[in-house]
Amino acid sequence: MKKCTKCILPENYPGITFNESGTCNHCIAHRERKYRGDDALKEKISSFLKTKRGRNRDYDCVLGLSGGRDSSYLLYYLVKILNLKVLAYSADNGFIPEQTKLNMKNMSNILNVKLQIEEHEHLKKCIKHHMLSWMRKPSPAMVGMVCMGCKSAIDIGLLGFARKNKIPIIIWGQTPFEGQGYKVNMMKLNPNSKSKYSFIAGSLYQIIRNPQWVLNSTCLLVQFKEFYYHYHYHYHYLWKATKTKELLYIAPFCYLKRWEEKEVISTLENELNWKRNSDTESTWRGDCDIALLKSYLYKKCLGFNDKDDGLSCLIRDKQITRQEALERVYKEGEIPEEVIRRIFDKLGLKYSDLSIALKKIRNA
Repeated sequence: MKKCTKCILPENYPGITFNESGTCNHCIAHRERKYRGDDALKEKISSFLKTKRGRNRDYDCVLGLSGGRDSSYLLYYLVKILNLKVLAYSADNGFIPEQTKLNMKNMSNILNVKLQIEEHEHLKKCIKHHMLSWMRKPSPAMVGMVCMGCKSAIDIGLLGFARKNKIPIIIWGQTPFEGQGYKVNMMKLNPNSKSKYSFIAGSLYQIIRNPQWVLNSTCLLVQFKEFYYHYHYHYHYLWKATKTKELLYIAPFCYLKRWEEKEVISTLENELNWKRNSDTESTWRGDCDIALLKSYLYKKCLGFNDKDDGLSCLIRDKQITRQEALERVYKEGEIPEEVIRRIFDKLGLKYSDLSIALKKIRNA
């Protein structure tokens, strides 16, 4: 399969185009980011806190902590480098690996940070129905629909937690090196369209092709909440809260603090006793069993997954070479079959049904 000559994105990546030298449109459009630095982040937080009366004086901010490498490193950075008083919030969807739970416990003890974990049932209620729906008529575009309810549950839960504890600053571990644009573009009727309506229309098309997705009332409600949150509540509330200065949302790695993989991994292993999930060779995307399942499905359906995307981002940022990315993707992008079998056993599903579904994809 043809790949970009600068990164490792393949020719079947949704919306990709190549110039005459074989360079993809994502590499051509890439521009080097400028970061404002540690002092700018600390000043931003300090200045905002000075305007908030009646806030919780025990904490400067609340951090959304998944236990993955990005938010885990950010916890260390906020506490040890910026000397901030942090309250960590995490949501348990019922599929968090034991190693991830252990990592969060170890980090909170080492850094003397209070960790609040809240459980939600959205994914547990829907995952079996969604997986059965997907296997009935498998579609690469619908792999993302297998996991529903976490985004809205975590974000709204974090928002409610921050308000309840009177902490006006919420910090996220999102980075600009996660890629994943292919998931949205794959669902669109036109992968290069910038309109949200192309995504909505594509989603409706997929449901019409396979109505089983919406035949479970509980799951349908969760799906509606997830779409509503993503396309209305999330952006509308963030804009309103930012404009009125009720809350301050910060994603430091996007424009303030440069995310560097080697520094992140070294800090996690040497300072926080953080260990990767043994079910994957990657330090990324191992903090949820369903994330592993989706990575497996994307790899089997498309021949690539988030790892190809993320490594391509690191190539453009000059953190790794293309050859290093090619060597890593074959090792880190694969999810062992026995891991998926174990997840299917937990869900009460037959792995043989998945094998049949994947065969349909290959023969399509």
